[in-house]
Amino acid sequence: MESEFELKLPRQFQQSLIEEKWKTLTTREFSANWQFPDQRVVSQEIPVDIKGISINIKTRLEKPSLSGSQSALELSSKGLAAELKIAEVVVDHVVERNVGGIIGRFRVQAQCKDIILNLKSGEGQFAMKVTPNVGSTQAGANVDSVALSWNPGAWVVAGNVQCSGAEGFSDILMNEVTKITNDSAGFVEPQKELIKSYVQKYLEGVNFDFSGSRKLVMARPDIEVTMSVQDFQDLGTEGLLAKGILEVAFTRVTEDSRKILKLNKETAAASSSASLRLPKDFINVMLSEAYKGNTWLHQISSGKLPGFSTIMGSRFVQLFIWPELMNYSKSAKFMFDLYSDKDVQITGEGVQYSVKASMYAKMRAPKSGTYVPFMNFSLPFASKVTLKLDDGKVQAKFVNPTLGMTGSYDSTYISRYSPSRRFKSSTIRDRIIDSLWGQSVRMTLPEIPVAEGLSLQVNKLLTTGSSDLVLQLTP
Repeated sequence: MESEFELKLPRQFQQSLIEEKWKTLTTREFSANWQFPDQRVVSQEIPVDIKGISINIKTRLEKPSLSGSQSALELSSKGLAAELKIAEVVVDHVVERNVGGIIGRFRVQAQCKDIILNLKSGEGQFAMKVTPNVGSTQAGANVDSVALSWNPGAWVVAGNVQCSGAEGFSDILMNEVTKITNDSAGFVEPQKELIKSYVQKYLEGVNFDFSGSRKLVMARPDIEVTMSVQDFQDLGTEGLLAKGILEVAFTRVTEDSRKILKLNKETAAASSSASLRLPKDFINVMLSEAYKGNTWLHQISSGKLPGFSTIMGSRFVQLFIWPELMNYSKSAKFMFDLYSDKDVQITGEGVQYSVKASMYAKMRAPKSGTYVPFMNFSLPFASKVTLKLDDGKVQAKFVNPTLGMTGSYDSTYISRYSPSRRFKSSTIRDRIIDSLWGQSVRMTLPEIPVAEGLSLQVNKLLTTGSSDLVLQLTP
């Protein structure tokens, strides 16, 4: 079975999702090693080349916040540590001097290598601003700006710097290093776009990826549901809209009906909550396939059947309608294996359905610490069913149920225990019908896997004007 679906994420909800995703950045260390172009400065009319510049930074990012009409996330650092490395500072220049009309040329060479400076604690700041960005199958963030700065005198040279060359020029070289490290704005401003590109690449792993197929975790292992997003649209202020296919496989059903369910052609209504829209026939087709003959087995304790419990509590009633029960204690619990031998017929749409089924039950009795075959029942069943969904749980309420019942003792029980075969099915049936009226079956629905590491819980069930189903979703 295949079914179309539409997943709607309002803009505010999308921002909250991205904000939640970004919180993962606060649980791990943000680290980076940024390489910068070589620089040339002029000191006392002599050019000085500064080569192999890089900064290693490590920090924790503060928890981001996004509220109201904000469209950007702001993240700032906490406990910034940094190491500035300079491979070498070099002077290699020919100096000309006019002395008494004679021009002299002097080659000046000096070099300082492997300079390492450490940022003092609390002397530096790092921050970034990002805005959500949605593509065809992904939602992530664009880096709008990156800010890196430090206070004058924030850097401390680590160890002894090895310099060589013309005497006195090593001091000139180190003075230039001090100048550029004291002027954070002059150092960072020309490199802002480069730093932005580094941060953008780092954050590629924070995207929501809506592409690919994801499986829903179902309560029944014989039902496999795969969710595939085929298109993802940014609707601006209205949010996001994903379209795709739910593929449902019933592994115990031998024949493949290949039913294809399509949504009505209507525009998704604006909503302040996330929602999943499904075709109006989704529930009845799903249940009809799920409960095809011999594909469903449900075990029920007699303690869960109020009508049967009433009979167990009265020896007088047992005497007239089911004498064999008198051989068991009033607190004895019998087990019923309930299954369908023919296709269940389910009609209706939205939240109102009618169910007809030919059900069968194998009843087992407690004997010597185990359960033995006791009786077999044929149970033609029909009922109106009203669905209600709240807080992730679906509730099916039976209205005006009817039930047929014929029963016979299991042959192995007859041969071993020679029971009284008197059994008045109508009285028992009426009691079970009375207990079924207004009763509800509850089941927790699976979470909807929106993206890797992100699932939403079904909260409520609504219908559209064309009777399509709308499941409201919450984180």
